[in-house]
Amino acid sequence: MFPAIEGCAPKKEAALSLSPGELQNKFELKCKKDYNLHVVTRLVGKTFWIYAPTDKNLFDFAAETPTPPDPMKKHAKYDLLYIHGEFTEKSFIFDYDVVPKIKSELQNEGIKNEASDYYNKLYNNLITVLTETMLDPKTPASFVVLTICDIKKGIESRYTFYLEDYRKASVEGLPYDEFNKRVLQEYKGNTNFIGDQLGQHLEYNDVIMPVFLTKQMVNRIRYKFTQSDFPPQQNYETAIIDTIADTTRYYHFKDFMTVRTNDIRNKKKMVFTPKQLSSFGEDKKAEKDSDGKLIHITFEDGKTTFKEQ
Repeated sequence: MFPAIEGCAPKKEAALSLSPGELQNKFELKCKKDYNLHVVTRLVGKTFWIYAPTDKNLFDFAAETPTPPDPMKKHAKYDLLYIHGEFTEKSFIFDYDVVPKIKSELQNEGIKNEASDYYNKLYNNLITVLTETMLDPKTPASFVVLTICDIKKGIESRYTFYLEDYRKASVEGLPYDEFNKRVLQEYKGNTNFIGDQLGQHLEYNDVIMPVFLTKQMVNRIRYKFTQSDFPPQQNYETAIIDTIADTTRYYHFKDFMTVRTNDIRNKKKMVFTPKQLSSFGEDKKAEKDSDGKLIHITFEDGKTTFKEQ
């Protein structure tokens, strides 16, 4: 899960509009000066990459606190065995395999793998620097890819998020749970990562909005089936289309021609135009703040003021 946002309000001064080179230098120097962190940054198109190598453990095992059953939570009726999404030729395309859920004899052994205290501290320091340097809407970046890598064991965690989503979350204009669903999270391990101080193993690229949305839709659909308190109970196809429709609505994304789904097991294919898709979604009502408001942050006499435009 994406760690909780801490210390999001800038501490000193509002970020100024910076050139790409200035933004990289300011971020790297601030990490070094404030937290003695060596990071590598790169701006590719509109995507700001941050690479933070470390030789300390990122994850620890811990005992899981027992939780009583939630009487309000509905039991899942379906298992999502497979889902793949891609955006090509102006179309969102999804293949999936869903089966009725069968009870399993597997039991939770009460052990979980969680972020280490060091990892949480490192992450929060990086986010503080990001907040102090990149909240200005004129910042020359639209996406952030934050990669933290244990170069001793060859394990990395990566977060990709839309910078405007972060701006809203940092001033509580976007609930944390919703922001968490909008972040693409990846965890990888590879011996090629060992000793990589400069992030040479990374394939730096510019994140494209429809590709980002496709991956987010896949994650949201997985969440709906596996973690939601309200998993699909009857028509799982509608739940999938609702999720796709809501995601395009949240971002006001209209630059597509069709949504195509393929139920592999039942050999059922469906095609939706943007107009047809607009009638789906659990959140059909437009959000009051979804019309692209700018949030200006000003500082005077040690006080922070947020103004919307």
